[in-house]
Amino acid sequence: MKPAHRSQRGFTLLEVLISLLILLIGLLGIAVLMLKGQRASFEGYQRQQALAMAQEMAEKIRSNQGAVAAYVTGTTDGPNMPGRGGRFATYQALSDAGKCWTADCDAANMAQNHLATWDGVLVGASETKDAATNRVGGIIGARGCVERPDATQPIFWVSVAWQGEGDTVAPDATASACGAGLYGTAARRRLVTLRVATCLPGGPGC
Repeated sequence: MKPAHRSQRGFTLLEVLISLLILLIGLLGIAVLMLKGQRASFEGYQRQQALAMAQEMAEKIRSNQGAVAAYVTGTTDGPNMPGRGGRFATYQALSDAGKCWTADCDAANMAQNHLATWDGVLVGASETKDAATNRVGGIIGARGCVERPDATQPIFWVSVAWQGEGDTVAPDATASACGAGLYGTAARRRLVTLRVATCLPGGPGC
């Protein structure tokens, strides 16, 4: 007796192509998720760095309360705005005495040196590659601002603004104007602000 023949069939070319298409769509979805995750991670890193930079300046202001007014930069962007590199370049050209390394400085000079070194931190001057102008540190388009919203109060705002990876929600209109108008759209501007309370001018410790 002859064995019964069973119907046999393989995958057709069309079925193979459909399977590959489904696999490709799945892989593309995974790639998009990975890209979004990397972007979110980078945004978080930049915010963490900006907060650390703002905290650094806040501590310097608290340590030199006799010249708190000398720290005020305002929010108008210009050559001397921390984050542009101008202050740090001037500081680098100073002698060791001018940098207060080998001689004492008064409180106002110390404040200017603090702003200059903060400028260097904002532009990533501590991390260079191949040449001093090829900086790999810092955060994208960073600007640092110190404001005194009310001249009658010893309250200061220390802000760091930078450019985000994409548009999100713009900073609140009542927040600092640090970096406003520099990053294409308001929704691409990122901002952290610390409130620093100091002593009253002429009071104890000032």
